[in-house]
Amino acid sequence: MINNIKACTILLVVTLILVKTVHSQQLSNFSGKGEPIEIFADEGIEWHKNKNKYVAVGNARAVSGTLSLKSDRIEAFYSESEASEMNIKKVQAKKNVIIEDNALQIKGGDYAEYTLKKDYFLITGKEITLTSESNILKSRKKLEYWRSKNIAIATGNAEAKKSNEFIVSADKLVWYLTESKNITKVKKLLGFKNVSIKTNYEVAFSDKAIYNNITEICKLYGNVKLQRGESFLLGEYAEVDLRTGISKLLPAPGKFPNENKVKALINKGGIDANGAN
Repeated sequence: MINNIKACTILLVVTLILVKTVHSQQLSNFSGKGEPIEIFADEGIEWHKNKNKYVAVGNARAVSGTLSLKSDRIEAFYSESEASEMNIKKVQAKKNVIIEDNALQIKGGDYAEYTLKKDYFLITGKEITLTSESNILKSRKKLEYWRSKNIAIATGNAEAKKSNEFIVSADKLVWYLTESKNITKVKKLLGFKNVSIKTNYEVAFSDKAIYNNITEICKLYGNVKLQRGESFLLGEYAEVDLRTGISKLLPAPGKFPNENKVKALINKGGIDANGAN
């Protein structure tokens, strides 16, 4: 056990060297992709053998391939096989959590838990931010990141922003990501409950929204309201082209036109918006 070592950086490399020094036991790979783990800590790394865990304290960092996890304290939990091999099952990070993976970064979390078998992160905190290129996803409660599935889910006053083009807010936002040449990009965005989309042209509200980052078209479903100034368009379905600024209020998919009427409320020249049809 290495303990109470301060003012230095301790490097723990999960390689054959570690296998020899820890009673022929071996820690499994952090990323599940075959890369070794490197764990750094300024104040020390402890081996809690009776609890089957390692604890890194003080500017702790765990690195495996392109994945990096930083925090004040990192705990790695493992199971031990009959052959005395150590297989890490879960990693926890506490306070000042920062996760980096290719061009993707998650910061602002108070706590993070990574499950290796699922390749899944759960981050909690009041100011969590995920950044991928010019796209930003925020949560004031929790953020889930499924690495292998390339999915990020923000819950609790969630907000997604793309440069200066638009801001999407909802109770829950889901990012579908894609990787190309070690760069992570947003492919699609889903919003659920109390959805609002603010652009340079208008503000849109709905129960659900689906945005395609390639076509830059956002489809809105349920209690749709498009607002420009003090004028409104009301309906059950709309398509907003964020590239051209053109919005279309249409009958809901699968319904006949007379089953889903649309309404325009226009406030102009003193006309009462509540009385317009």
